Amino acid sequence: MTVTDLETGSDRLAPVVRGGGRPKRRARLLPGGFRWILPAFAISVGLIYYSIIYSGYLSFFSWPGGRALMTPVGLGNYITALSDPVLWTSLRNTLVYFVVVFVVQVVGGMLFAAAMHSKVRFANVYKVLVVIPVVVAPATLAPAQIQVWQSDGTVNSILGFFGLSALQQPWIGQSTTSLLVVTLVGCWGAIGYGFILLYAGMSQIDPELLEAGRLDGAGNLRVLFSIVLPSLKPIIVSLAILNFITALKLFDNPWLITQGGPAHSSEFLGTMIYGETASTDRNLGYASALSILVLLIAVAVSVFMQLRGRERLTRTKPRRKEAADV
Repeated sequence: MTVTDLETGSDRLAPVVRGGGRPKRRARLLPGGFRWILPAFAISVGLIYYSIIYSGYLSFFSWPGGRALMTPVGLGNYITALSDPVLWTSLRNTLVYFVVVFVVQVVGGMLFAAAMHSKVRFANVYKVLVVIPVVVAPATLAPAQIQVWQSDGTVNSILGFFGLSALQQPWIGQSTTSLLVVTLVGCWGAIGYGFILLYAGMSQIDPELLEAGRLDGAGNLRVLFSIVLPSLKPIIVSLAILNFITALKLFDNPWLITQGGPAHSSEFLGTMIYGETASTDRNLGYASALSILVLLIAVAVSVFMQLRGRERLTRTKPRRKEAADV
């Protein structure tokens, strides 16, 4: 009796004998590594996916919580949300925050990363100073940010010192500048994170490639835009995705600094959902509908990114094949 095939249904190879014989070893029902991920898998399914499903269920009811009765409203919460001007203000603020923070993060992170790769004295000290905003909790920084931007705060004091009293503003107390303050605080914390990723990406660029560019007569700017930036494109795309997700679920800075005000001028989806759950006239069904809308937006953007990535991969495959044939 000979073994003619192997079955790889588990972490061990199980011989399969043809001709009516019985295999000497049966395949395990569970893969060998599954038992190790089972606790984390159970927690993930139990806490995350159950919460999503339950939020979707609550979104079809009007319910203030506790022992109150749950009143079915069908799609009423979704219709109310889509007709709520505060929701569209939150989406606009999210888009503005994402664009500004992403641009500042890439430009600022690129400048700091390029400077740190040059021969700069006390480079390690500068690295620590740039990274500090990344590791400090927003709740720790919020009191300092409020003191900096309030009417008698540091910013207005500096403007008055330089004779620019006409530019003094109640920065966090008026609707025209509150979003600006939240966005600037986000930029301050985001530059350090962009610096970490871009600095690591620059470290992976082949020095011979940079040297070849300089031998061809390319200056610093030409090397930066023709060699460094194309090499860092995957990292920049990852930063764009991470920034969009951060803007979509942003809560800490706007709530701690402005609480979404005044007049919802610095409202974000996170603060809007929290306001619906923490208010005295709360409606947990409406808050659940808002959460589901945030989830749908995140999934739609993720699918769009994946489709774009597949299109680019499909376009580059013929080029790689032609290069391999040559």
